Amino acid sequence: MSQPPRARIEGLPPEGHEDDRQRTIEVKVSDLPETIELEKCKLVVVDGPDRGTTLTVTKPIIRIGTNEKNDLVLNDNTISRFHCEIRHIRDEYLLVDRQSTNGTYIQNLRVREVFLHPNCEVLVGNSLIRFEPEVESVRVFPIARGSYGDLIGSAARMREIYGIIDKVAPSDLSVVVEGETGTGKELVARAIHGASRRATRPLVIFDCSAFPENLLESELFGHEKGAFSGAIRTHRGVFERAEGGTVFFDELGEMSLALQPKFLRALESGEIRRVGGERTIKVDVRVVAATNRNLAQLVEEGQFRRDLFYRLAKVRMTLPPLRERLDDLGRLCEHFLEDLRRQRPDGLRARRFSDEAMELLTGYDWPGNVRELRNVVERSATFCEADVIEVEDLPGDLQARLGRPAHRAPVTTGNLVDPGTGLKEAKEIIVAQFERDYLIMLLERHDMNISRVAREAGIDRRHVYRLMKKYDINPPARSGEFE
Repeated sequence: MSQPPRARIEGLPPEGHEDDRQRTIEVKVSDLPETIELEKCKLVVVDGPDRGTTLTVTKPIIRIGTNEKNDLVLNDNTISRFHCEIRHIRDEYLLVDRQSTNGTYIQNLRVREVFLHPNCEVLVGNSLIRFEPEVESVRVFPIARGSYGDLIGSAARMREIYGIIDKVAPSDLSVVVEGETGTGKELVARAIHGASRRATRPLVIFDCSAFPENLLESELFGHEKGAFSGAIRTHRGVFERAEGGTVFFDELGEMSLALQPKFLRALESGEIRRVGGERTIKVDVRVVAATNRNLAQLVEEGQFRRDLFYRLAKVRMTLPPLRERLDDLGRLCEHFLEDLRRQRPDGLRARRFSDEAMELLTGYDWPGNVRELRNVVERSATFCEADVIEVEDLPGDLQARLGRPAHRAPVTTGNLVDPGTGLKEAKEIIVAQFERDYLIMLLERHDMNISRVAREAGIDRRHVYRLMKKYDINPPARSGEFE
């Protein structure tokens, strides 16, 4: 299929050219930018029944027609219900006629697809619309408060993160959040969604590493009944369930190269087709993606498509690890203890950590970041029998990693290990018992929600399923939904 004509040639880099990088804003909190450029599209009705109407949006796809579901709704009976749309592809705008009855025209030429140039005029029915792309430079400032949404912390680097979220959230820009495991990437996605115009619509969380490649397409786009063996009912995919809202794609770097072209096509066209289906379905979603891998490096290594990277990474945000914001450690401990007290109002005495315990926690490098800290707080509070959590209440493995012998009474293993058992076998028996008890505790607390169990334990969902199989713990019925 030939490429649509371009209304602007001079000054444009070839498709896939390195200059495309200029459209990706990399935001590292250690180097806060003074401004972020927000690309907007302004449509002005210069003639027709709705003359004077103006629409300014940051959406990647702008739909025009008489139906109320369009972005620009026109009261012109010569215009089709879904007449045409403008798609923002890389740094250009593509006008696509949606098989309208009376056609879409530029300079008296009927067009099906064409790249628009600034200030060109498009005739749809009896209405003439002027296209005006804009780039707004928005200044970014740190926010002087100790939290944003569910994000906790008043360290300078976190306040810079809040400033970025505050400016990006009202737009429809796609965002890639990078950072180590446990740094709070999902909380950033929730904060962006909560501060956006889509806040009243669904936020759907999808873990790209949680499904084998042969099921990933069905989970993303859905499938029709009978599409394949085992498809006993029609299944709505992630894009459909998030209609009008936001999709958070966790572990985006794990998506297979084979699926990435279909994923990109859905983002650029705003349409999906269920597996086994014949009709296309329009979708309107914002995308926030997260990965603990460096996507730019994956692109250079050929493991991630360059065009998909530029489509998603309009803004890149790198979260700091906990060891680089230890000023927030005390505040986070207090927050997690408050959460625990609300969950267990009659079964938790602990109110705070002693100075000695906090000093020990501050000396740890926290490879599991905030997620690991939450686990440590919960385990410590569970063992504590007083109002103050002392050093001896901290998990023994944490104390051992810090070179400090644990003071807690040793676990009795007589009922687990038979006399005469060798050290290696005895260790395997005790570790297996701990794994099983720990897994059952998490499953019970999270009502068998595998996604939440995996996030709290800091492991992959597939590893959770393997442990459940190993210890003969029955998994919950798959509903196909995500929290």
